[in-house]
Amino acid sequence: MNNRFKTAIIGCGGISLTHITALQAIDNADIVAICDVREDRLENAAKLCPEAVRYTDYKKLLAESDAQIIHICTPHYLHAEMAIASMLSGRDVYLEKPCAMNRAQAQEIIDVSDKTGKKVCVSFQNRLINTTASAKAIAQSGELGKVVGGKGFVTWNRGGAYYTESGWRGQFATEGGGVLMNQSIHTLDLLYYFLGEVESVKGHASLDKNFDVTEVEDTAQAYIKFKNGSTAIFYATNCNVLNSTVEIELYFEKGSLLFRDDALYRCENGKIDLVCKNDNLLNGKNYWGNGHIKMISNFYDAISGNDTYYCDIRDAVQVLEIIAGIYKGSEIRPENI
Repeated sequence: MNNRFKTAIIGCGGISLTHITALQAIDNADIVAICDVREDRLENAAKLCPEAVRYTDYKKLLAESDAQIIHICTPHYLHAEMAIASMLSGRDVYLEKPCAMNRAQAQEIIDVSDKTGKKVCVSFQNRLINTTASAKAIAQSGELGKVVGGKGFVTWNRGGAYYTESGWRGQFATEGGGVLMNQSIHTLDLLYYFLGEVESVKGHASLDKNFDVTEVEDTAQAYIKFKNGSTAIFYATNCNVLNSTVEIELYFEKGSLLFRDDALYRCENGKIDLVCKNDNLLNGKNYWGNGHIKMISNFYDAISGNDTYYCDIRDAVQVLEIIAGIYKGSEIRPENI
């Protein structure tokens, strides 16, 4: 039988509401504390979990709360600091993406995890949504033969208030990057998840549209070689006139799998068949998926001592390597990649 866990959430912005909904949907979690420096966000979160103790200082929460697991839903530049502090205080960590601002920061988190024995799950929840799980099963079955390549396209719209209203987006020092570190990171992670360890990356990032409100890239492209011999092309932009569906296609010797419009299609012998669709969302944006519930539940199950899959911090760093490879070929990039 699974243990029941006391949980705290640090950072009460938009994504935290998805965490709260997910935690209330599983049967072994009690939200005992919430924290944010902004009172209005605390108030919004408290409406969903009124019994949780409110904090405006995360260090005070770690010192006073009896929470056993910490969910970190803060701006990117705080992820490593807060994850490390949480582990050193004796807690396991569920960490929103990106796990860190760069590979070096991620390694610091891994080192502390090794030292303390505490687990860190990174919220690449799209690995567990229906379409991904079904595609993984098909790929592993060998029905379509060996995987030989893939592509990932993210064509969204961001600008103006999106970058200025938050106080931390749009700056390398606080966001870590733009379309690569934020909007398209799940797509890059899924390319890695299906195609395996990366051998080389050649790409380019640029600031094409939003130069009046941001310093981070809003467009990027790459050619990625994987160690198993497969290759992938990748394109992402925040300059589209609207938020178009994310498209991922995986190519095999005997056919292909296509992700689009929250559905998975199997393409074989000139036929295109619907395999499955994703669940209706409980809370959040469509591209977040309902994977939070599954990833959080799996993580808590693993903490209970069961051999249950979750995205461990050690498996989440590969996407930072891909992003660093794209930045290296670009004029616009963070100082430390």
